[in-house]
Amino acid sequence: MEDFTVHLTSDLTSSERRLSPDWTVEYFKHRVELITGIPPEFQKIWIYRTNQSNDRHELDNSLDVKTTHLDDLNISPSTRIHVENTSSDPDLLELQKELLESNSSNGGEELFKLNEQRYDELPNTVKKWKKESKLGRYDPKFREQKEKLLRESDEIADNISVDDRCKLSNKSSSSFRLGTVRYVGKIPEINDEGTWVGVELDEPFGKNDGSIKGKRYFTCRQNYGSFVRPFVVETGDFPPETLNLDGSDEDEL
Repeated sequence: MEDFTVHLTSDLTSSERRLSPDWTVEYFKHRVELITGIPPEFQKIWIYRTNQSNDRHELDNSLDVKTTHLDDLNISPSTRIHVENTSSDPDLLELQKELLESNSSNGGEELFKLNEQRYDELPNTVKKWKKESKLGRYDPKFREQKEKLLRESDEIADNISVDDRCKLSNKSSSSFRLGTVRYVGKIPEINDEGTWVGVELDEPFGKNDGSIKGKRYFTCRQNYGSFVRPFVVETGDFPPETLNLDGSDEDEL
């Protein structure tokens, strides 16, 4: 099964999100925290039958979150997933009230935002878990490992050229995307570190039209553009898939 998009909501947020069927429930819940601010242990997750339906069911809390994958949950593409906060922590509830009032005064367009001090005061956050486990940027060897990855990424980029046909894939998903390389270089609008590859995808599974924050790097149709790191790019003879629209094989499935 390929990646799919759902409408992810909470009392504070509402956005379209792309999910991978290969994600474990544990990984999904940590991703949800980064979007909604609700720690995994306080998430009650409701899965709707369709985006327009009130028919829903609660994610089974008895599931083994480390071994159960999203593909096992039979989530319909484009459906709605709502995350309810079950915490009674007064600081978190007060913060939610402040954010709801702020969202209301701004037409409901603000997404979940926390200043760093308020986030650090909350219990059981991903950040605290990473600090205690010395993961990510809290790993003493993080900077050394990051610089090594950036060097390796730049070396891969040296062998990628504009107009190369390519396949995009990553270790967290078995799915892939085909496209054509349109840009290779730095993108300070994302960050100043390392090389990025701009790809015009064959299908509308991208996030832009070749521009980032008002700066254009190449031109393509909306949602056909994607900027990725070189290590997810494989160049080669990947002809575009063509759809037979003349009806000559209409008896074939």
